[in-house]
Amino acid sequence: MRVKSWVKAAAAIGLTLVLTGCSTVQSAYDALHRAPAAVFHTQGPDILTPEGAPFIARGINLQYGDNPKAARPAIGAIASTGANIIRLQLRRDTSAKDLKKALDAAVKHKIPVMVFYWEQDITCGTDSARLRKDTGDLWLTRWADVLNQRKYQPYLMLNIANEWGSSKDNYASYMATYTDLIHAMRARGFRAPIVIDAADCGQAPGSFLEGRGKTLQALDPLHNLIVSVHAYNKPWNSPEKIDQNIAALRQQGVPFLLGEFGDRELVEDGSAVDHLHLMQVAQAQKIGWITWSWKGNGGTTKVLDMSESYGKVKLTRRGHEIVDGPYGLRATAK
Repeated sequence: MRVKSWVKAAAAIGLTLVLTGCSTVQSAYDALHRAPAAVFHTQGPDILTPEGAPFIARGINLQYGDNPKAARPAIGAIASTGANIIRLQLRRDTSAKDLKKALDAAVKHKIPVMVFYWEQDITCGTDSARLRKDTGDLWLTRWADVLNQRKYQPYLMLNIANEWGSSKDNYASYMATYTDLIHAMRARGFRAPIVIDAADCGQAPGSFLEGRGKTLQALDPLHNLIVSVHAYNKPWNSPEKIDQNIAALRQQGVPFLLGEFGDRELVEDGSAVDHLHLMQVAQAQKIGWITWSWKGNGGTTKVLDMSESYGKVKLTRRGHEIVDGPYGLRATAK
C-alpha cells in the first residue's frame, strides 16, 4: 500500500473510532483489509470451485425472468434433484429485487447460479448497439449492486447474453462486441466467471475454434472466462457431430460447457439431438452441461419441460432421463 493511501486508510479508521467508539476499530480495520470473496475460477481448460476443487456442471435452466413469482419455488425443487448449478434467466424487465430474491434462494439451498440475460431481440440477434445498451442498463446499472454483494460471490457465474451473434462476417462483430463487454464487466467490479455463448443461436462451435476462444479468454483481465455452446439442430443432429464438436472444443484448451441441449423427440429444421448420447459423452470427457429447462416451454418445445410443476419435482419423461438416467444428475453431479 502506498504511504498516501495508508494515511487515508488510517484516517478513515480514526474517524470511525471517534464516531462509534473503540469497539468498532477492529471491524473497521477488517473491512478495510479483508481479501475479496472467493469465486469460481478457471485454470487452463478447467473450471474450479471457489475452494479450488474441479467443477463439472450438471445443471438445469430456469426461465425465471418470464414469471419470477411462479418460478422462484423451482430453485429449491431443482436443488433437490442433485443438480449442482442453475442457469437463471433474467429479462429486460427483471428488477434488482427479483434478482436478489432468486440469489437469496440459491444461497439458502447452497446451489450456484449462472445468471444469464435472455430477450427475444437478443437471442439469435446480431444488433451490437442493442446488446451494448442493455449491458449498460442492466448488468452495469440495475443489477450491479446486487451482483456485487459479497455473500453472492461464491455462487455466481455471469452469462452476458443468450445465444447472441453471427458467424456470417467471420465473427468480426461478435468478437469486437464481446471484447468491449468483457472489459466493461470487469471495470464494474465483477470478479465471477464471465460466460460467453456461441454465435448462431448458440449452436456454432466455430465461435471458439481457430483461436477465438483463447482470444476471448486472454481479453479478460482476470482470465476467468468460460465459453458455452448450445446443442440443437443441424450442427448437433448426430452422435458423430456431437463427438466431433466436443473433441474440437476440447482441443482449444479453453474452459467450456454445454449451456443447453435438445432432445431426441424435439424435431426442428428436420433435426433432433440425441441427448442421451450427449450426456454419455459429456460424462466420459468430463464436460459440464446445463439442460433446458425446468418448465415453461410451449408448442413443439414443450417436450423440453423437465417438470410439470415449478415448486414440486413432478418429472416428465425428459425429466426422469436427465435426473435419474445412468448419466443424469443423481448419478454424476458433484
